[in-house]
Amino acid sequence: MTEVLLLAAVVVVLAVAVAVGFARHRRVPATGPGQVAAPQVFVSEWEQRMRALESTTGLRYTAEDQGFGERVPQIGRMLESDPGRIKAQLVGHWRGVPVLAVELVLRAQTGTTSDYRTYTAVVVPRPMPGPWVLISPREDGVWGLFEQFTATGDEAFDARYEVRRKNPAFATALLACGLPQWLLHEPRALGVAVLFGEHRLVAAIQAPLLQAPIGHLADLLLDVAGRVPWQSLPRG
Repeated sequence: MTEVLLLAAVVVVLAVAVAVGFARHRRVPATGPGQVAAPQVFVSEWEQRMRALESTTGLRYTAEDQGFGERVPQIGRMLESDPGRIKAQLVGHWRGVPVLAVELVLRAQTGTTSDYRTYTAVVVPRPMPGPWVLISPREDGVWGLFEQFTATGDEAFDARYEVRRKNPAFATALLACGLPQWLLHEPRALGVAVLFGEHRLVAAIQAPLLQAPIGHLADLLLDVAGRVPWQSLPRG
């Protein structure tokens, strides 16, 4: 009887050892002599999609603060000093120009109520500094936090967009270069707010970073920059 029990105990120990060894074999990749197995890395679905976005855009995901609020103070003030409302950032170059793409949460005011919406903003350098002008979709209430908009007199353009500006002379000269008509007929501009900041150009659309047409927004800004006669515009 004792021998039977001893044999059964040996069988159980061997079975446990085999099971442990099999489990380790499945979890740890095989290594050669002198090599150390790499630790397992568990990547979230969101991070996997961000890495895929990196490969399609050529931009790099970064968790480091890129100073969006300082680069674009008009929109930075809309964040109400809450850095947590910047959710993700991509940096790199597009057509040879430095570009920053940011996912951020902005507050829209509608009457006495407000709600928070997710936007993607793409930022490129402005060829020449100067006063700011915002051209935004009329139905997008988030930009109502800016000062009162000014009608341009172009009925088709005013039906789709609102223009807010600091310097009336600069805004008039900017819009006189054919920009309103071009934006009206440009599919990439649909639903997009274009900000001429003092030192940056920004295209913003209501969509999270993973769903926004980042390449189209960057192309839109660079094409806008190429259409504006910067040298002939008022400087202040």
